Amino acid sequence: MTPTEMIELVQRWFANAEQGLGPILPDGWFGRPYDNLYMLEDVQVAGDVLTVYLSEDTALVFERLGQVYLDNSELVFEGFRSFSIRWKEYGGVQHREQTYDSGQVRLVPPVGTTVTL
Repeated sequence: MTPTEMIELVQRWFANAEQGLGPILPDGWFGRPYDNLYMLEDVQVAGDVLTVYLSEDTALVFERLGQVYLDNSELVFEGFRSFSIRWKEYGGVQHREQTYDSGQVRLVPPVGTTVTL
């Protein structure tokens, strides 16, 4: 899958889902399950890094991402060399970051939403 195809898939998924729950990180939900809704702000590729910019000052940063695909309406990212989630806590001023070197990241559509691409 080319970087351009990855960008297009992320954009199409958000165009259909409108918002994403989660994300579900390699070690579980980011925040309380089904509690956070994010909209797509932008998605970019620079070199071998794909960055998905979400609302709420949150970014998903994948280095050497292997694939992006749809699984039961969920958008799945896997096969990365490293993944970082960067966010600013509600009401905070500093960014935080958590990094993973394996696993899978999933974005879940809102409850009752089915995504077909």
